[in-house]
Amino acid sequence: MDTENYIAKLNEYIQRTRSELKYEDIRTDGPDHIKTFTIRAVVNGEAYPEGVGNNRKEAKQNAAKYALKKLMEKVNPDCTHDHASESSIGPVSQTVKNHVSWLYEYGQKIKMSVRFIEHTMPGSYESFQCRFLVGLIEYPVATGTTKKEAKAEAAKLAYHAIYESEGEEPSGASSRQEEEMSEICDKTPSSKTEDDGLIEKNFIGNINEYCQRTHRTPNFIEVQRSGPSHNHKFSYKLVIDGKDYPVGAGKTIKEAKQNAAHLALSTLEKEDNEVLFIVFCCCCCCFFLCICLLSFFCRLRIAAIFPNACGQQVKINNNHQFPIPLNRFEQDFDCIESINRGTFGSVYKAKHKLEGKKYAVKIVECKKKSLREIKALSDLQHINIVRYYTCWMEDADYKRGSAAKSSSSKFLYIQMELCDEKTLRNWIDDMNTQNVNSLQRAESCSPIVKQIISGVKCIHDKMLIHRDLKPANILFGLDQKVKIGDFGLVTVNTYSEDRSLYSGTPFYMAPEQKDKTDYDRKVDIFALGLIYFELLWCMFTRCERNKLCADVRSQKFPPEFSHLFPTEQQMIKSMLCSMPEDRPEASELETKLEEYAKELHLAKEQKTV
Repeated sequence: MDTENYIAKLNEYIQRTRSELKYEDIRTDGPDHIKTFTIRAVVNGEAYPEGVGNNRKEAKQNAAKYALKKLMEKVNPDCTHDHASESSIGPVSQTVKNHVSWLYEYGQKIKMSVRFIEHTMPGSYESFQCRFLVGLIEYPVATGTTKKEAKAEAAKLAYHAIYESEGEEPSGASSRQEEEMSEICDKTPSSKTEDDGLIEKNFIGNINEYCQRTHRTPNFIEVQRSGPSHNHKFSYKLVIDGKDYPVGAGKTIKEAKQNAAHLALSTLEKEDNEVLFIVFCCCCCCFFLCICLLSFFCRLRIAAIFPNACGQQVKINNNHQFPIPLNRFEQDFDCIESINRGTFGSVYKAKHKLEGKKYAVKIVECKKKSLREIKALSDLQHINIVRYYTCWMEDADYKRGSAAKSSSSKFLYIQMELCDEKTLRNWIDDMNTQNVNSLQRAESCSPIVKQIISGVKCIHDKMLIHRDLKPANILFGLDQKVKIGDFGLVTVNTYSEDRSLYSGTPFYMAPEQKDKTDYDRKVDIFALGLIYFELLWCMFTRCERNKLCADVRSQKFPPEFSHLFPTEQQMIKSMLCSMPEDRPEASELETKLEEYAKELHLAKEQKTV
């Protein structure tokens, strides 16, 4: 059996000679279970001998073989088939863009980021060095007289290194990798000329590269499959981060996906200037980077060079040195300050370089709890809930540089709304220290309770349970609005297996939560009752707080509290019922508080008059 990949070799010849290639389906013979396909190659309008095979790929391979043989005979009548085979050097010679596109597509397949690091060579402003990083794996450094040339060579070196490490020789025409490379450049019916030579458009590769750069996730969805078995028509659409793009059709799945990718790129080009001519590098960015690099090396030449001055360099095999690449957090943010750190992870205040806005970025080891938190936050959009913006994963923690305990786990970076460092716990402690009179305290805490209940109502409306409501997890925004945070223990109200776990802070747990029996959203109402009592009543010491709250859990209130806050006491009592079904819903509490606020306002006006 012939193992040569003639499709790839013919593509190489077509690109080298700036010719135009297309394949024509001639016929399909035989019953469904043993069909024979006939295909021929047409180069520059001239048809070549037909290729026959038991499947379309085999027939196409044979057609390419016959066409290549004839073309080689035209160039050199003495040229044999063997010479034609040898005319291809090493692995399938890809164009500049095909190697780079293939590498980005490879990164998408293995779900790893692909980064391109470049430097001008010290002492020479006309030479460029660059390399590719896939995840944390560094590939060999390449040098070129232009950045484009260096990038192409770096992509080629990375391609060779990847497949050598996987135990397969990339130069073998029969290798799986070579077939993948040929498929990448063989996804449109014909080749088209570009300014730099004939490059066969690979729209899927371009989409993958764009999504890598903009941190988006592409997904091809099959829309329809029609036609008889021997002449299928496929329809696919591209979905990027939940947004649908136009449907592309084709005779094969590959062709349909290519057309869908082409349509998506056309749409994106109209919407976003960043994807104009995605096949080429943005000239403005290249110019800006070159100026920055030139400036850097100009300063480097006149400065004293001390070995290991910063200790932040990595040695490559060929003795060149590069700074350790910044992660996304350091690339996108500056003015980074630590605002909280504990066993859960770290929280930083940071300013987004492009937006100029400040955010909180929480860094935790990527576990079930942290993933649960971002899933909940992404569904919750409410003025009294900490706003979630985006998240991403890195292989190490910021500054600590520590890797995850498990080699397969990573660190999750969660970008959220920046809140005041003062929590509700601090607010209560301040009120206790100042010994504010009861009436003033009640007036101050009334809007806080209303906002907490409004946020809890939103959580419950989304069929979620917070399970860890306490003053330390309730924050204040920079506008002083109440913000419920820390959704690490959130669970779905309908998920019974998770609703019997001992999860939360024992001090604020409802009885059924402590007993590990099946519980629902009413555990949040119980915790709210205790928080409401703490907001209203002054307790100077932790010992006093523990004793009084233990009594309140059993519906025993201080006599003075009953006298000063009769209406509030009735509400708190209902919230602290031992039976969950007897506790009110968050929506009922919201209504009662609004009515009570109106009554207080009227009473205050009457006193003034």
